[in-house]
Amino acid sequence: MVRTGIALVLAGLAACSASGPVGYDAPESVLHDVAADVYLVSNVHGAPLAKDNNGYISRVDPGLRTARRHWIQGGRDGVTLHAPRGMAIHGDTLWVTDIDVVRRFDRVSGEPRGEVAIPGASRLDGCAVAPDGVVYCTDSGLDASFAPSGTDAIWRIDGEGQPTALFRGEQLGHPTGIVARDAGVYIVGWRDGTFYQVDGKGRLTVLGKAPEARLDGLVRVGGKGYYTTSWDGECVYRFGITGACEALSVRLQQPAGLGLDAGRGRLLVPLFGSDAIEHVALE
Repeated sequence: MVRTGIALVLAGLAACSASGPVGYDAPESVLHDVAADVYLVSNVHGAPLAKDNNGYISRVDPGLRTARRHWIQGGRDGVTLHAPRGMAIHGDTLWVTDIDVVRRFDRVSGEPRGEVAIPGASRLDGCAVAPDGVVYCTDSGLDASFAPSGTDAIWRIDGEGQPTALFRGEQLGHPTGIVARDAGVYIVGWRDGTFYQVDGKGRLTVLGKAPEARLDGLVRVGGKGYYTTSWDGECVYRFGITGACEALSVRLQQPAGLGLDAGRGRLLVPLFGSDAIEHVALE
């Protein structure tokens, strides 16, 4: 059972720090840095695939007491960041997908720590780290107008920073959100709302399908299942362990790559077109 609780919309609130009020520019994903207990928000800020170096990542206190809107900002302090989307943390490294590269930043300071170019990628989206430390990301295979580019793929980055394709092909249905576990990676598709698994040998298994498509983002909540957002459904869907799908009651416009604050029982949903983040409380 899920309720909206108090819908904490961050954009425009007067939670201030030296960097000024909280605000966003096309927020694409939210990640809870559990160690620091802050929310990280990736902002595309501009055309979706423009290499304009004006994307940024915000750092937001869960209690809305402080905010650093431009914690990591393209074009400043040696940072290159065009259109950041998915994020994942492993140790003290923050991994961020950015069009056709996966960038590394220091989780504490935000300083750049290098990048991994993904061969032939057109629109990198979700990012996840498996228990063994291997980094995975999705290439949705979409161009700037959301038309197919033909590059649908799931990529893995090993400990040496070398990328290899785990799976490529239109069967992926424009993969977006991803969760990495011991048994493989779990993914949702933009094209038709499919939820599926790809194991370590690249074998794809369809687990379920949402009533509406254009799914964007994926998190796992304990034994309850996997949660994703749908632009077509304007909602959050939950896929159960068996693949059964149900929509939560909250209605959201252009909900992007959601995050999870498990300790507070919150889903963190970026509203791409509204420049806001909404908290959806779990019961």
